[in-house]
Amino acid sequence: RKFLQNIKGFNDVGIPVGVYFYSNANSSADAEKEAKWILKKIKNYQVDLEIVYDWENWGDFQSYDLSFYQLTESAKAFSRVVQKAGYTGMLYSSKSYLLSVWREVSFPKWLAHYTEYTNYTGTYLVWQLCDDGKVSGIDGYVDLDIRYGDLKAK
Repeated sequence: RKFLQNIKGFNDVGIPVGVYFYSNANSSADAEKEAKWILKKIKNYQVDLEIVYDWENWGDFQSYDLSFYQLTESAKAFSRVVQKAGYTGMLYSSKSYLLSVWREVSFPKWLAHYTEYTNYTGTYLVWQLCDDGKVSGIDGYVDLDIRYGDLKAK
């Protein structure tokens, strides 16, 4: 809802921007279409950080008629499209799904593991440690994330 307001505002004050996309893709072709749609939406803005793929339709997984292999291939297809356009793709997922679902994902990962100290041993660039954080000036709870490394992904 606030995509345009946020991206314009951050661009105006020089805050690095990334894009997070909640996917409903049920094939690699659908994931590619989603990536192309995002690229059209961001073409007039400065996007320096990753374009993140998040697929969380686990409650309806059986109705998607996908294997874990096909799901991983969809994430890879999404990442290939954004990388071809000069951006870096990223996969957002929980620790349990990174360990049990996603296969051979070589692009950066955003780990969601709500704990004080993560014991996830795989590689990740961002760690989301809670969804009940407090930030001065924001009403309500927010996700808190730690990014490791350079802020310039592009």
